[in-house]
Amino acid sequence: MAPRVWVVTGASSGFGLELCKIIAGHGERVIAASRSPAKMAALPGVVTARLDHNEPLPQVQAAMKDIINIYGTVDVLINNAAYVQTGTVEETTPEDTLKQFQANTFGPINVYRAILPHMRQKRSGTLVTIGTMAAHYSLLSCNMYNASKAALRRLTLGMADEIKDLGVRHCLIDPGFFRTQLLNPDANMAATTRGNRFPDYAKVNATADSNFGAFNGHQAGDPVKGAAIIYDVVTSSGSAAGQELPGFMALGSDAVKEIIDGSQQTIDDVKKWESIGIQCALDE
Repeated sequence: MAPRVWVVTGASSGFGLELCKIIAGHGERVIAASRSPAKMAALPGVVTARLDHNEPLPQVQAAMKDIINIYGTVDVLINNAAYVQTGTVEETTPEDTLKQFQANTFGPINVYRAILPHMRQKRSGTLVTIGTMAAHYSLLSCNMYNASKAALRRLTLGMADEIKDLGVRHCLIDPGFFRTQLLNPDANMAATTRGNRFPDYAKVNATADSNFGAFNGHQAGDPVKGAAIIYDVVTSSGSAAGQELPGFMALGSDAVKEIIDGSQQTIDDVKKWESIGIQCALDE
């Protein structure tokens, strides 16, 4: 069997970079997509390509056409690019709100709009969305990120139902905290400016700033091990040998705990108000 062709977005660092290394290490063909491929270090078995999912859809489609033409096909696409916007909902400007949703929701969906015609035509392909455990709960001064990823979660899970009969598979993976550059304030984080912050939120922002500073560089998750598990799950090999591709999985012990706890809280809230909430049927 010929090696599969994989496209990984957000491939310049973190999970994206480690995934490229892991996939290429298995003899697969890898296309590492990023906004600035010229800045990426050369990796054995990895070809770089430019893809900026924040550009309008026609540009994303043109970039994807060029990517497909590298090997004539794409078998697996991992949608990984994202960044974190911090700040309270009120303080975050409409412009920064739109940028967060563009990067974490609208852009990734446009990537799928660009690749799906190719996969539908050949009636095969696998899409992998890298989400986050944060999509399952709220977090002080980080709810733009959480909400943008929650929206991506619902859109991609719904999309999976729409494409499953067309030969295209989808898996959503929600990681916990991994020791990548995602929480690096000089890399993949943006914050409300001091001038936009209100005194009433001083304690909330101070706590959030302190927490993120403490998290960065001390995350428990190993991105190399995480990337290896993602490869196994997508290929039904190694630790996932014989297992079908899941529609969704949590990655990391913290993700498992937080997602279970968040889901249980929702169940508890529904049950607590069930007797009142059901009293609204028409009297017929």
